[in-house]
Amino acid sequence: MSKPRFSMLPIKRTDIFQEVCQQLENLLNSGEFQIGDKLPSERELSESFSVSRSSIRQALKVLEAAGRIETRVGSGTYFVEKQAVASGNDNLNALLALGVTKEFMQQLIAARTAIERAIFEAYAVKANKSGIRALKELIDENAQDKTASGEFEENAGLDMSFEAKVAELAGNPILSALQRQIHQLWIQAWRVYGFVPESRQTLHQEHCAIIEALASKNTPRVIDLVVQHVDKEVE
Repeated sequence: MSKPRFSMLPIKRTDIFQEVCQQLENLLNSGEFQIGDKLPSERELSESFSVSRSSIRQALKVLEAAGRIETRVGSGTYFVEKQAVASGNDNLNALLALGVTKEFMQQLIAARTAIERAIFEAYAVKANKSGIRALKELIDENAQDKTASGEFEENAGLDMSFEAKVAELAGNPILSALQRQIHQLWIQAWRVYGFVPESRQTLHQEHCAIIEALASKNTPRVIDLVVQHVDKEVE
């Protein structure tokens, strides 16, 4: 049975994400924040930089994978010293430097599928009403995030805050760390490849179906939907 294909929407403006990353780097290097200081919220950064929260969220993931910041559940994002996790980021950048081909993307898809499957399977057995409510609120908020609409359409297709929230709820810090690394590589690889994998409408529909399966505690259905969500063919 053949797998479905990603929609593959061409990226029209590739500079937004790099600019946001650079602005955040400049903020961290400005001396305004000391080690251990809490950063402004996504909403505040979004308003300050005049970009969508989706763009801010992606850039923060890259900086976290590089060891410059740390997200603490229920508390916020903090400026931290560069730690050993940065070496893992260097390895990822080395992979990107080898070239982002169709074969590379297929390997990346396989790797992400394995990690997301493990995370969603872990959460499916412990899903509760409060967690389901938090996931619904998150995807509803993402669907309404239409600031800077020109770049939102592109960034929304690379926004993995839903999957990251499930990892947080699953409560396995090792899987969460692996997921952050693969998400960073996913974002950068698709940008180099020149496409966004799916439209925000498709992602929203797929997320809604996964939440419904989680709410009904149908673990096999959750796993099937997550695999279908990530494991698609590229052109």
